[in-house]
Amino acid sequence: MTITSIAELINEFVKAEAEVLNQFDINDQITIGRMYEGLTANVLNSTLLKGLNLKVVKNCFINGSDTEFDVMLVEGEGKKIPYSDRSIFEADQVIVVIQVKKNLYSKDIEKGYNNLKFLVNHYESMESEEYVKRLFRDSFKQVCRKEISALDSGELTENEKLIFFTLWTEASLPVRIIWGYNGFKSEYSFRDSFYDYLSKNISTDLDNKVEGFGPHNFPDLIICGQYSMLKNNAMPFIQPISNDGWWSFYASSSYNPSYFFLELVWTRLSYRYEQLPTEIFGEDLDMQPANKYLDCRLKTLNGQLGWEYNNILIADEDLKANTEVIQWEPVELDLTQHTIIAELCKHYEIDLNTDKDLGKFIIKNGYSSLSEFINELKKTGLVYVEKDKLRLLTEQCQCLIQNGKFYAADNKTGRLTNWSLKELRKNK
Repeated sequence: MTITSIAELINEFVKAEAEVLNQFDINDQITIGRMYEGLTANVLNSTLLKGLNLKVVKNCFINGSDTEFDVMLVEGEGKKIPYSDRSIFEADQVIVVIQVKKNLYSKDIEKGYNNLKFLVNHYESMESEEYVKRLFRDSFKQVCRKEISALDSGELTENEKLIFFTLWTEASLPVRIIWGYNGFKSEYSFRDSFYDYLSKNISTDLDNKVEGFGPHNFPDLIICGQYSMLKNNAMPFIQPISNDGWWSFYASSSYNPSYFFLELVWTRLSYRYEQLPTEIFGEDLDMQPANKYLDCRLKTLNGQLGWEYNNILIADEDLKANTEVIQWEPVELDLTQHTIIAELCKHYEIDLNTDKDLGKFIIKNGYSSLSEFINELKKTGLVYVEKDKLRLLTEQCQCLIQNGKFYAADNKTGRLTNWSLKELRKNK
């Protein structure tokens, strides 16, 4: 089964079980909470991959925290709290943290957000494992389209430096999710309410700044019934920064939330446990619909650095119309770009200072200058330039010619191969 088909089954299960729980006329908030926490734990249990020493726990603690977290995915055993069914787990054992809400409205978003904020400071000083470094590097390359070595070589803008450290924090933290089973009746009202909460926490007095609202503080996923908000930090959902520095780091969607949930959890597991087969993600050719929601970038105000946010306003009818899954495609190249990418696949890098024939080749093939060509090539997301060296940004870049056109992509997960085979079948 593919990740999409499993997500569809889980989504139907969640809807059916939530409907049953909603019919219980119970007023005790603790009992209500336990019911929905149990449902969430069952959902998470159903997604686990065997043989990894993983377990789902409810109402447990992370060592050093006073907060009781509703549901967690952990590795190994915790320290039992005497005379209770709860345990305390070390921070490096915790993979996913979920705060569960029967109803998710403005006050519930605020409570869930505040409960998860603790994790940022708690994990900041931890020694990072190797998988965290790999996750961070892949994330930074896809968001900023540069290598992490650009920090030491002095080739990052101040905005990119801030995103660099934000993504490092993101990779170090467990996956953080708020899961509400009932609430807003539309994606539009969900977006509007969350932005209203954020707007009340804007720092207007620089001597009394409101802390805890950087992009790294936002949950990786907020689910409200059939609507979701998700983070585009390339872990796994991706949105590169624009030429003017804006990063569309938060999006919303009315697509199956179980799919986004599975992608988040399985992506983290695939980095933590390298032996997992990439086949668990299927062909990886579907692009699920999502709507840009929040942009951010560095802003300097009276000599102090902070985050500037832009709320992307989309009409209700436009949000409702964006429901179609589209097919992923590799980058299409012209012949000149294809020639250079193929050369990089063979020789790793091209020295822009010493390769005297490169400029002549570029201009001969229709570009006005080498600079123009390099800028266009960087837009593909396949290459970067550092210390005047043109290099591949991908792990396993491959080129192909299909239907008389030139293409290239990272084939690390077999995505390009899957696309090519699908195109061949289509044209038979």
